[in-house]
Amino acid sequence: MTWGGVMGDGFSVDVDALKDAGLGLSELLVSLDELAVEDIDCDRKFVGHEGLADSYESFCSRWHVGVENLTKDGQELSTRLINAAGRYLAKDQELANTLNQFHAGGSGG
Repeated sequence: MTWGGVMGDGFSVDVDALKDAGLGLSELLVSLDELAVEDIDCDRKFVGHEGLADSYESFCSRWHVGVENLTKDGQELSTRLINAAGRYLAKDQELANTLNQFHAGGSGG
């Protein structure tokens, strides 16, 4: 569904694309959540070198923080996309109701 709104010529919003993007992002985040950073084996004894083990642990720790931040931001974006689609649909319905009332009031006399 494309929403033309009242913004003038050339402005339109593909509401389905907004909704699909939000839902798709949400599904992606669920699948990424299944690949936890904790699943990476960071046991020092398997690395074999103290400096390398320190670097590896640091990398895994920073990676974990980065994934948490990206997931949080992705969830926020997903919610906003879905909410924006809902607002466009609600406004479209509101405008349709207003036009129907105007038309019904004008055709009676």
